[in-house]
Amino acid sequence: MAGNSYETVSRRKILEFLKKNSSQTVTAADIDRYLAVKDSKVNLTTIYRYLDKLEREGAVLRYADGRGSQAVYQYVEPGHHCDEHLHIKCVKCGCILHLECAFMGEIAEHIRKDHGFVLQCKNSILYGTCQKCSGRVSEGESVSF
Repeated sequence: MAGNSYETVSRRKILEFLKKNSSQTVTAADIDRYLAVKDSKVNLTTIYRYLDKLEREGAVLRYADGRGSQAVYQYVEPGHHCDEHLHIKCVKCGCILHLECAFMGEIAEHIRKDHGFVLQCKNSILYGTCQKCSGRVSEGESVSF
């Protein structure tokens, strides 16, 4: 019984952290640090298993980080249809925007028709600098605890 409630509390806190930081990607290590601050230390393997479950359910997206060395995750609100649009990520503050624009169909069709390539949008990110950071010198913001 105690193990079950412990798992429920841990999962609730992981989901809380993901939602709180939904405008950017986070790592399993970020989640681990958050849980430690909240006195809910869990095994890193448990965090990865829950992230995998959330990914299968469509609640999080997994990307390779900008360097391609580790997985990063982003909570996705229901109804975003991330398999139908690209994402853009600011290299300074880490925010991710969903390109839910009408022209996405045109881009996908052009790439398919003219280049013979079917675009996989779900985990695709274009990198650049957001309008807010364009004038910023600092490296940006960190994840919220």
